[in-house]
Amino acid sequence: MGEALRIVSTGLHGGHPALDFVNTLDWRDRPAAEGGPDEMLVSYAALLACWRRLDIIGAAAQAGLERAAVRQPAQAAVVLAEAIDLREALHRLAQAARQGKAAKPADLDVLNRCLLRYPEGRVIAAVNGARLGWKAHGDGLELGSPLGAMARLGAELLVSAEPASIRCCAGPGCGWLFHDTSPNKRRRWCSMESCGNRAKARRHYQKHKN
Repeated sequence: MGEALRIVSTGLHGGHPALDFVNTLDWRDRPAAEGGPDEMLVSYAALLACWRRLDIIGAAAQAGLERAAVRQPAQAAVVLAEAIDLREALHRLAQAARQGKAAKPADLDVLNRCLLRYPEGRVIAAVNGARLGWKAHGDGLELGSPLGAMARLGAELLVSAEPASIRCCAGPGCGWLFHDTSPNKRRRWCSMESCGNRAKARRHYQKHKN
């Protein structure tokens, strides 16, 4: 459960679930000599916690899938590998979209494979009083079913007019992507509390050293 707690405690700064999913590889651009990237999806339990955090699944589905993973550890490992493949494909696709470059067919194949292999199997239902939301339909979710929902969210972002607003954090080594919804479209940091404050501290140090 410790692995799951890591992802739960991570802030959501991407502004879109697909980008927050991409950001589960923390410090993506950090050199190996400085420790390299920090993988958050270290287990199927951590993946479930991520999906729960991003509202892809509810608490009941998370608990059910955790029990199913205990019974099917080999399949859970396969789904975890597929999720990481999807995450990395979405990262490359988002980078290409924001830079105005053509998407690589191999990355589109990964995304489309998830869309086709894991249909969502969800219906619209009342989830909290008058509020409507998605609800799993049928006897239960398969271990990889939420991959379909994650893939759909990523695909919707990529085919919308929003990729032009995807930015990469300017913090050295950070690598997080975010959807810039600021009025002037000049947001630079994944979060002012993290990379923004570190940049301010570096400027202060450079200004006052010697």
